[in-house]
Amino acid sequence: MVKKIFVLIITVLFSLSCMSGCTFLGTNYKFGYIDKEGNFVIEPQYGSALNFSEGLAGVLYGTADYGKWGFIDLNGNLVIDPKYDRTRGFYEGLAPVMTKEKNSETWTFIDKEGNTVIDTEFLDASVFIDGLAPVKSITEDKYGFINKEGEFVIPPKFDICSIFSEGFALYGVGPEESLETGFINSKGEIVIEAEYTFCRAFSEGLSAVKVSSDRNEADWGFIDSTGKMVIEPQYALAGSFKDGLAPVKIGDVQDGKWGYINKEGELVIEAKFADALSFSEGLAAVMEGDTRNSQWGFIDKTGNFVIEPQFYAAGEFSQGLAPVAVIE
Repeated sequence: MVKKIFVLIITVLFSLSCMSGCTFLGTNYKFGYIDKEGNFVIEPQYGSALNFSEGLAGVLYGTADYGKWGFIDLNGNLVIDPKYDRTRGFYEGLAPVMTKEKNSETWTFIDKEGNTVIDTEFLDASVFIDGLAPVKSITEDKYGFINKEGEFVIPPKFDICSIFSEGFALYGVGPEESLETGFINSKGEIVIEAEYTFCRAFSEGLSAVKVSSDRNEADWGFIDSTGKMVIEPQYALAGSFKDGLAPVKIGDVQDGKWGYINKEGELVIEAKFADALSFSEGLAAVMEGDTRNSQWGFIDKTGNFVIEPQFYAAGEFSQGLAPVAVIE
């Protein structure tokens, strides 16, 4: 998730912050991985990169149009050859991968040796959480949830759905232009009705939701697991709570600034950043400057920079490392 590039609403709904892998794309810069002192542990060399999970990270060799994805370990060693057109990273020992053939794109799942472990192919797929993964059925053209045997345990009946988080998964109904979202439990039962234009995955007991379909309306707030609005809609944009804080955009949707609030809705880090990600492992990536002349760095929970702005793009820390991009 760099610069909030939301190419498709499906991509956004499938991700839990950077949990299932945040895709970074570009042609004139390269990605590597830094530690919490800002030192490169894996040198910039990739066209795109995902967060580490279970000791592995998906990386793109080449460009988005012509490259292939493989997997490296925490030392930068290639462990699964680059032969996939997309991936979302490893969780619970499996990773969804996509391959293109002529005009078709199909997803399946591999293990850490690169073996295909679920023979069924899907139109879309994300990672396993609590033994369930959201996938889009080829025959039904709808989303449901499968187990690790590839069997549907929640039938494909949704227009969109997300991975599970804290026992809840987002579901959506209706066409993209009028999509409404809510939450189901692991049995597929609706626990929060689809009444929001957009919802983020539950994190630390709260979900950021957008109330209206007007993109220019500053009406993001936070609900609890009962669906009660606990922080009133007032923000231009909002991210997920991590380490007790959530990034929120205050002011105009286009020109507002990002800061951080606590669970009482109090602004604890001044809204002064051009962009911001959720905290992870005690640090958060924030952007200074405008979109044409911007640099990313990392702050601590007091709002002080611990890694000065210097990167073209940045993701969240995971397993002690964060993907960042530098201009070639």
